[in-house]
Amino acid sequence: MASKVATASQSILDNVGGADNIASLTHCATRLRLIVNDKELIDEKAIENIDGVKGQFFAAAQYQIILGTGFVDKVFDAFVAG
Repeated sequence: MASKVATASQSILDNVGGADNIASLTHCATRLRLIVNDKELIDEKAIENIDGVKGQFFAAAQYQIILGTGFVDKVFDAFVAG
């Protein structure tokens, strides 16, 4: 599972425009929640195809990636760890 988490985390980071495009990052029980600097840098189709991603959408200014209970915590921790 650790490699799936690392792969998902890195793939998400790559497809949201990199760390410089993330203004803030948090999560809830099922979703990774990002505020991005430039939403045009996000490759939504690529994110949809990442193993473990169940969906994604914008709600107001927040980009949300649905990962599911438990998995989102691990992906978030991988993001924070860098």
